Amino acid sequence: MNKLKFIGVVGGVAAMLLSAPVAFALEDGDAEVTSVRPVTTRSIATTTRNVRVETAREEAKARMENAREEAKTRMETAREDAKSKMEAKREEMKTKMETQRERAKQRLADIRDKKKQEMASKIADQFDNLNKKWTDHFIERLGHFSDVLLKMQERSDIAATNGKDVTATNAAIEAARTAIATAQTAVTVQAAKTYVLNATAVTITAATTTDTGQENLMKGLRTQFQSLHKALFKDLFALRDGAMKKADTAVRDVLKTLGKIPRVDATRHRRDADSNRTDTAYTNTGAREREHDR
Repeated sequence: MNKLKFIGVVGGVAAMLLSAPVAFALEDGDAEVTSVRPVTTRSIATTTRNVRVETAREEAKARMENAREEAKTRMETAREDAKSKMEAKREEMKTKMETQRERAKQRLADIRDKKKQEMASKIADQFDNLNKKWTDHFIERLGHFSDVLLKMQERSDIAATNGKDVTATNAAIEAARTAIATAQTAVTVQAAKTYVLNATAVTITAATTTDTGQENLMKGLRTQFQSLHKALFKDLFALRDGAMKKADTAVRDVLKTLGKIPRVDATRHRRDADSNRTDTAYTNTGAREREHDR
């Protein structure tokens, strides 16, 4: 009887010893799962936050691209409007000055020397042609300024999406747009001006059929041509050194503000790298969980 009791006790102890590793293993497994789950939660939260930031960044980028396209359309429209207004003003003034042109032709016809008459006619037409040439050049120049400004706006937008402070640059861009618009108006005004010989201002003290009359005529024409030349280039230089120079300076100021932004054209490689590392950590943690489950 005592022998049977001893065997029973030994069997019970053996059963407890055999079941202990299993219990210990389960406890260790639970500890591992408990230690892994907080890491997984943090990784998911970090990834979610990065996704939100990236989404906001893409949305801001899309808004900036739309604004840039709208600005481009406005500039192109303003450029075409300036050209149309300039041509309309030219035609308007041409019609108004037609009577004065006819009088100038009649006065030039009084020159007996045909070579001198032909030369005087070319000089008379040269002033308006020069004005047209230079105002057309100024309009093209302003178009170039607008194109450059759009490219700098794009660089500013990229810098903004990368977290850079572009307040000064955007203010400079707006100032440049205003300067360009002001210059376009000034060029249109200049294009409307005409430089036509004033025949009534050519004083003659003798009949043009006489040598004295011819001398008086040529002297008077020479004085008028000098006055027209002086007036034309005074206006052109004032435009070049005034509104045109201000527009040029304003565009250069934008470039200077861009140059002050650290790594203005750099992309956010660090953010992308951090995002990749977070995704990798999340993937590895998930793999450990699946391995443990198996």
